[in-house]
Amino acid sequence: MRRRQWEAMGDAQMPNNIAVYVGWAVLAGALIPVMAALQGTLGRTIASPLHASLIAVGVSFIGVGCVVALLRPALPASNLLATVPPVAWFGGLAMAFYATSATFVTPNFGVGNFIMCVVVAQLVMSTLIDQFGLFGAPVHAVDLKRAAGLALLAGGAALVAIK
Repeated sequence: MRRRQWEAMGDAQMPNNIAVYVGWAVLAGALIPVMAALQGTLGRTIASPLHASLIAVGVSFIGVGCVVALLRPALPASNLLATVPPVAWFGGLAMAFYATSATFVTPNFGVGNFIMCVVVAQLVMSTLIDQFGLFGAPVHAVDLKRAAGLALLAGGAALVAIK
């Protein structure tokens, strides 16, 4: 979408089209194991998982920088930055931990096993965040059907990971 169209909608707005969100989320999810495999390969190739993680996060920074340069959104007002809850700044540390973990773990544990553990942990944590409104997220109560689905997914992931 052109920059002017984005500006007309506001910097934080996107088209309200569920197909766009689903497609974007599916692509992001599909790239997680690809990222883990590539980071493991990078770490093995340069014989330094920590440096591989640093390189991966640096490339990510450049990628986001290119998107910002392309879309040219307005900078956030400094008074808004001062109102950010302190815990929100730790999202970057979580990303760094994931990148480093993928680089260290996948060569030894396997991409599939690593991602199975990641998926189950993501499902459990996202359910807890929804249930209790953690980290400022809106509350979305977990019902019995959702809890049963979560248990089935966790069981299925365990069956896939067991050799």
